[in-house]
Order: sequence, then C-alpha cells, then structure tokens
Amino acid sequence: MKLKYIITSVFVLAAVLNVACSDSDNYTIPKGSFEEKPIVPPVKVETSKVDGKWRLLVDGQELYVKGAACNNFYAEAADFGANVVRTYGVSDKSKAILDAAQEKGLYVNFGLYIKRETDGFDYNNEAAVKAQFDEMKAAVERFKDHPALLVWSIGNEAEASYTNLKLWDAINDIAKMIHETDPNHPTTTTLASSNVNHIKNIIEKAPHIDILSVNTYAPNLPGVLGNLQSAGWTKPYMITEFGPRGTWQMNPEPERVLPWGGLVEQTSSEKEADYLKAYQENIAANKDNGCLGSFVFLWGYQTHGEVLTWYGLFDKKGYTFPAVDAMQYAWTGSYPKNRAPVIATRNDILMNGKKAEDAIIVSPNSSNEAKVTATDPDGDALTYDWMIMKEKTASSDGSLPDGITGLIDDNTKKEITFKAPSTVGNYRLIVFVRDVKNKKVASAVIPFSVQ
Repeated sequence: MKLKYIITSVFVLAAVLNVACSDSDNYTIPKGSFEEKPIVPPVKVETSKVDGKWRLLVDGQELYVKGAACNNFYAEAADFGANVVRTYGVSDKSKAILDAAQEKGLYVNFGLYIKRETDGFDYNNEAAVKAQFDEMKAAVERFKDHPALLVWSIGNEAEASYTNLKLWDAINDIAKMIHETDPNHPTTTTLASSNVNHIKNIIEKAPHIDILSVNTYAPNLPGVLGNLQSAGWTKPYMITEFGPRGTWQMNPEPERVLPWGGLVEQTSSEKEADYLKAYQENIAANKDNGCLGSFVFLWGYQTHGEVLTWYGLFDKKGYTFPAVDAMQYAWTGSYPKNRAPVIATRNDILMNGKKAEDAIIVSPNSSNEAKVTATDPDGDALTYDWMIMKEKTASSDGSLPDGITGLIDDNTKKEITFKAPSTVGNYRLIVFVRDVKNKKVASAVIPFSVQ
C-alpha cells in the first residue's frame, strides 16, 4: 500500500510540475513575494587635513566621532546623540551589531582583537602570528563592505606589560593587509595609555596605522596631547575610552582606599560631572589639535573589573545613569527632557551615621542602619533598591551579582536596617534609586568590613 501511494504521488507531482514549468514564461510573480532592499555600498572613510586641521571624512563629509565604547545597548546610543559605537573583537554578534547600527544611522569602530603577550601569546612564534593574521584577514574580507563600517581597530591595549617589539610588526602587517584588501576604511590601534615610548615604536614600526587611539581616564586624559606631541606623532588621534579615575589609579586619593583595601566609589552624580568635564575640557577642546573624537566608557554594564559598579552607564535592567544625560548634552548641546535621579555626593549615603571614607567596621551579625538622600529633577516618584554583596564576587557572566539574602529588613525604603553578614570579610552596601517611569537610575555605595 505504501509503495503504491508513493508511486502515485510522484506521478501527480510530476504532472503538476510539468504544467507549472510549461507556463513559466507567462507566469507573473505577485507583488510583495520578495522583500527587495537596495544594496547600500560601503562608505569611503579617510583622514584628511582641512584648512590645516585633521578631519575624518565619510564620503567627503566631516564626521566628528561622538562615540560609545559598548558591551551592550549598541543601537540605543543613537537615541542620545552618539554617531559611532565601538566593538572590541569579532563575535557571532558582529553582523547583527553592524546591521543594527546601520538601521539607527550609526557607524562602527570595528575591533579586531589581537592576542597579548601578558596573556601568554608569543610574538616570536611565527606560526601563531601567521594564524592570527589569517584570522584577521578573514574578518576584514567578511565585513569590509558593510555600510556601517567606519574604521578597523587592531588590538585593544595589546602592549599591556609587553616586552616583545615584534608586536608592532604584527600590527603593521595587519594594517598593511587592510589597506590592500579594503581601500575604503582607515586603520587604528588602541593603547592602554599615551606612553611616549610606545607611541615612538608605532611611528617607527607601524607606519600603516592611520589614527592612534588611546584609552585614558580622568587623571591622565589632560596629558595625552602633550605626550603625542613629545613622541612626534603627526597623524590624528582618538580617545577610545574615557571616564572617571580608574580603580588602578587611586594612589593620588588615599582617603578613598580603605585599610582593608576596599575602594570608595563616587556616586553616579559625581561620575556624571567627571564625564562631562573630561569631554568638554580634553576632547572637544582638542578638535583642532588632531582629536577626531572619542568613545565614552562603558556603554552598558561591567562584566569584569575589581569593582563591578565603578563603570557602566546602564544598570542591568537597562536604566540609564546620570552620565548618559551628561553625554547627551555633550553630543547634542541639550539635556534629555527627563533627567536621572540625583545622589549629589558621597555625603548623601550614610551607614551608622558614617560616610564611606570613615572606614566602617562592624561585628558579624550586628544590627546596622543606612540611609540615602536622593532627589529627582523632574519631581518623579522614586523607588529604592538596596543590596549587600561580598567584595570581588560576581554573577556567572561576570556582572554584578544578586545581593545576599536575609540581611536587609526592607530593601525598598530610603532608610533601612540590616544585619551584618555572619562571615568575616569585606562587603559593599549598594543602593539603586530609580525613576521607573522613565527608566532612569542613580547609585551610591558604601564599603564596610565585618571583623
């Protein structure tokens, strides 16, 4: 029965196909059968001096980079006035990021992550270097014609703790390959600082780098231009990460380093002020000194680092911190219609009547209290979300963990009572103050030790 059915079905299908094919020349394809999209060509990007000043030109029009260094919320950057997002390496999300950027009118500073000596890579190993080169070439060939592509960024802080100058040969070889493979997009490489000797090495050994990129933070940003000039760099540059003082730069502020090594973090409003000052005084102010623009760090939330709330312009819910308001003002000249909540200074969060710099030490299981003073510029209702976490712990993805349960009596009030953890160690008390209606958030932190 089954064989007879199959044979019969084959003859019927053949008859149908025969009729369809015989009429194929006269068949009209119904409108809307296929989604037709015009093929958008890649843009032509180049650095050029205009009236003696370095400029980045996209199809002949100047583009000043108003960028976000991202690990999340890429497309949302356009909503606040950004025009470029930065990625750090090739991933299974690269195509989707490029496509989303194009949809929102953004360009992409495309990261080609190369391995670092400090992580065990040997630049004397010719086979390993060749394999890395081939991997980079495959990525360039794959993405070079995407219309959202702006620039190729070869490596991120690859010189960290390095000794082998062959690193620069490898970077130059990749940059040269890019120039040969893709004539439409310039090259850059990103340094961990504006170290004069490192810049001199690039000048000597990596002439195919078109733009120098520097990651730098509050105390060091003002010195970047002078270091570039001292090294003899004559091409343009970008600041590819900037933000408040890093956790690794705390020696000049010893009052923010507690006896047990805990670090005192700024409130979100204090960080906001640092971001805006950095941009206005040391980035935009140097536009005519070769600075093609910058990338604020971090557009998203942290998934690594010593203190997981230190950077990040979003919380894990996708709410924006005050620094996003500051960047919208920096990029567009106007603040958003609705502003984030304000926790003005570290004096506005207290634990047992003390501020973070007072080095608070409590006993295991002791009773404690804390309070925060927050306001909303628009008079919106605020919610409170307190948590306690052990220092240097994280969720499985490396981000901020959930708080320790059973310690806080009611974590939704602006004033709380709580028990200290029963285990001796170092902890952080964190409060998030949210304007839920407008998806805005503020934060403040107090480190404390249980001894």
